[in-house]
Amino acid sequence: MLRGFAGILTVVLLFLMVLIIPRGYSQLNVDFNYLVDKQNNTIEINLTAPVYINSIPLEVYDGDGRLLMKKTVDRYLTKRMDSTRFNRFILNISLPQKMPARVILFPGSTLETTYTLVSPQVQVNLTGKQVKIYLTRDSKYSLVAKAGSESREYNIIADEEGWYSVSIDDLPREFLSPGASFYSTIRFPGGLNTTVARHIPVIKVEAGDDYTRIKGSGISGDIPRITVLDDRGIYKGYINEVVSFKEGDFIIQDSGEEDRIQVRDGYTIAYNEKGYYFKFNIPYFFAVYHQDDNTIEGTVSRQGKVVFRYGRDLLEAVPDMNGRFKIYLGSERDVSRLINIKGGYISPAGNEYWKNFDWGYILKATPLINTAEMDLRVMTYNIHHGISAAGHMDLDAIASVIEESGAQIIGLQEVDKRFIRTLFRDQVKELAQKLNMYYCFGETFNILGAEYGNAVLSKFPITSVNNLQLDSTGEPRGIISAAVDVNGKVINFLVTHLSLSKNLRNVQIQQIKRYLDLLEDEVILVGDLNATPEQGEVMYIDRYLKNAVRDTARDRIGTYEDADGTQVQIDYIFISPEIRVKDVFVVNSPASDHLPLIADIGVKDM
Repeated sequence: MLRGFAGILTVVLLFLMVLIIPRGYSQLNVDFNYLVDKQNNTIEINLTAPVYINSIPLEVYDGDGRLLMKKTVDRYLTKRMDSTRFNRFILNISLPQKMPARVILFPGSTLETTYTLVSPQVQVNLTGKQVKIYLTRDSKYSLVAKAGSESREYNIIADEEGWYSVSIDDLPREFLSPGASFYSTIRFPGGLNTTVARHIPVIKVEAGDDYTRIKGSGISGDIPRITVLDDRGIYKGYINEVVSFKEGDFIIQDSGEEDRIQVRDGYTIAYNEKGYYFKFNIPYFFAVYHQDDNTIEGTVSRQGKVVFRYGRDLLEAVPDMNGRFKIYLGSERDVSRLINIKGGYISPAGNEYWKNFDWGYILKATPLINTAEMDLRVMTYNIHHGISAAGHMDLDAIASVIEESGAQIIGLQEVDKRFIRTLFRDQVKELAQKLNMYYCFGETFNILGAEYGNAVLSKFPITSVNNLQLDSTGEPRGIISAAVDVNGKVINFLVTHLSLSKNLRNVQIQQIKRYLDLLEDEVILVGDLNATPEQGEVMYIDRYLKNAVRDTARDRIGTYEDADGTQVQIDYIFISPEIRVKDVFVVNSPASDHLPLIADIGVKDM
């Protein structure tokens, strides 16, 4: 009788315990992990519990002990996680202003458990090839690097609180390139763990006539600093006007001020953020429309692919080993829609560079490409500091002369930069911006920062520049030499302005000849020689290079009005013997005291 009563009493007590203990508390086996998401200003809490636990009461406090939330979590994401034994609960709360935060599970019960949530400090330094992490004593740290389907893992245990470093020097290049990711998991004593993700951003650069815009995703959600370097690695400045920043995705563009930074072919974009640094080298990227067979043809200086937007269509091409590509438009394509078409380069890592191609301007000139040779229009122009024949400074008039001529590579003389007489303007830079051209400037003399000299404007990328001083007395003289990439073919384009003294000109022309002997590729030499065609220094150059005017069976073309009102030729275009001269002419314009001399030439393809 007593045994039966004891059994009944035991059953009743167990039943009462089930009633007294809240549902699901009889066995507590909860896995707690969290993610501090500064991008969204939230903390994501993940709880994994046995399947018979379908609700978890909790309280959340900030670093000052203020109650932020008191609720029961009963919404689960996966009813059968990994097996039939677990439920998973997800809760997103606003990131407290005061950290560390505290989360209490099952508050007020004998199973109450407190977790302290900190903001993990992780720094990824790809330049130094190491990851730094701040750990508490006895914490376990796991770093997983992922690139595509490949992964590498590193593990350490902290014997005391402080900063720890993990060397990633052995990682292959693909793990350190845009598109790769680093996942840092910290397991604190007591079972709490958190994960920090760092994604190496893929960025897209859009460069137009008057703006630069950079889009991408931040590695840790902080706004990055975008630095611009020119094609010689010289610092140009940084772009920091944030147009949009949300959840780590950002859009940054130039400020629109007069001193804005314009990204051009050959430049470098440097991405800086929290010890993380990488460079995106902008390629030299050129394309033309070929009217004969309705194609887009061009070159790109780096491996990758090219894409052109035609309406809603994307026209893609993979360049060959020399970087050359051709896209067939087909008879259904409307040529007029090519005006200001946008072309893009996509690197193997996924970074993008987009630029506008002004087909309408190129079509004003002779066709650029045919099957046997490339047709070019070149110009030499002494711009007289932008001062017109009437004595007025008007760079817009100079720009109009160049644009309407259709010239694609131009040599300029008497160019001012920051001179008081021309209102401290950088003349060649302004012209390049007006004409959407590449440019380089070679000073012949500098007075307290005010420069004067020769310059090159080009519709094609300029890959290297040399500026040489010539022996002079009085006004210094020089020659600028630019290597121009014309659809994959390098042409040396040289610009000079010789002395008023015949003796000095003889010395200077021989110095130029010695420099010519060092050049391997074809040469175009243009400039104001201050000498007429029958003079010895001009005839000396005629022995080695073709005089474009004389090659068209003409003795001379007037480019300058002498003191007595006579039109004389003192401006010249000389070319390598293998280059064909098709036509030579001047543009009658009062924009300068010189007339621009123009030559249509044919350069043999590759």
